[in-house]
Amino acid sequence: MAHETETQVKWLSTGVVAVTGALWALTPLAFLLVGDVEQAALSGVLLTGLLAVYTRVVAGHIAGGGPGPRALRTFALFAVVVYGSFPILGGVWIYTPLIVGTAGLLLLPFRTAVAVLVVVAVAEFPLTLALRTGLPTEGLQNSAGVLVAAVVAAGIVHYARFVRELREIRETLAEMAVDQDRVRMAGELHDLLGQTLASISLKTEIALAMVDRDRGRAVEEIKSTIAIAGEARAEIGDVVAARRSLSVGAELSSAVALLELAGATCDLRLGISEIDEETGDALGWIVREAATNIVRHSDARTCRIELGRVDGRIRLLVRNDGARPGGPGRGTGLEGLRQRVDRLGGELAAGETEEGGFEVRVWLPAVHDQERVISIDSCPAG
Repeated sequence: MAHETETQVKWLSTGVVAVTGALWALTPLAFLLVGDVEQAALSGVLLTGLLAVYTRVVAGHIAGGGPGPRALRTFALFAVVVYGSFPILGGVWIYTPLIVGTAGLLLLPFRTAVAVLVVVAVAEFPLTLALRTGLPTEGLQNSAGVLVAAVVAAGIVHYARFVRELREIRETLAEMAVDQDRVRMAGELHDLLGQTLASISLKTEIALAMVDRDRGRAVEEIKSTIAIAGEARAEIGDVVAARRSLSVGAELSSAVALLELAGATCDLRLGISEIDEETGDALGWIVREAATNIVRHSDARTCRIELGRVDGRIRLLVRNDGARPGGPGRGTGLEGLRQRVDRLGGELAAGETEEGGFEVRVWLPAVHDQERVISIDSCPAG
């Protein structure tokens, strides 16, 4: 989880900084357009240095960390470089105070950040009058532009942080679904074994007490203890078997609910109403694993699940958009499902789609056991 979070932070930070760097590059470009190569080079060096510091600020903010003990010094660095460069770079540098406003929103407490942003926007008016045309309308426009640009830039960083937090929530939901199933099974085993172990303990104590007085009674108690232990083992086997056997209809409904809870629109299409039990069990596990992988390893907005009969075989398709780089293609979960499918004489294929999504396709024999046919009853999506 920690490694995946670091990857998300790096990916989101790269995207935010790339957009920001492209906007900041307009200032050196403006110097080049007016033919001032030296000023373009100087402004480029200054902005590159600020962008390196800004990258660390963005990464820390997206990762969920607070401003930190050096936040005030970092903000002061932005302010000194930006405002200290005006005597050298002049009017073309006029829009760079938005960097100070953005840094304030990311590094300072909220009330202080708002006050700083207001000061930066107001200060833009006299700076424009002094360094540009001197027209009040341009000063007002620049003040408004710096204010809006700083809010938008900081908003993009906040949005990236929310995206990361949403992904973590979705991954937590998937983990909780698995943990809840384990807790249910643990509860069943506890209820089953609690009374059984108490009976075994009582009968063992009776047998020990009767060894010297009534050896025949002791033998009967031991035989009874062995019988109870055998029954308990059989009951545990039934519980485990029930957990290993999944209802494909219930898993389809659960998958739709989980995917829609994670924010995706799910299109469920059923082309069959009955299936044999062993094939349905295998498909149930595949649906569960595929839905869990979508929540954990994608930014899916749309999903499609199709189950039907094609060319005499059962066909299952689970497809989603928004696959992340380094997704579930080589995971042990899919490998385990592939082995289960192979045992039934079927085929499983998983991989990225041309549209940047991910899909799992499964083909299984249409009827594995004619005498064990179950119905598929699943709630529709949406």
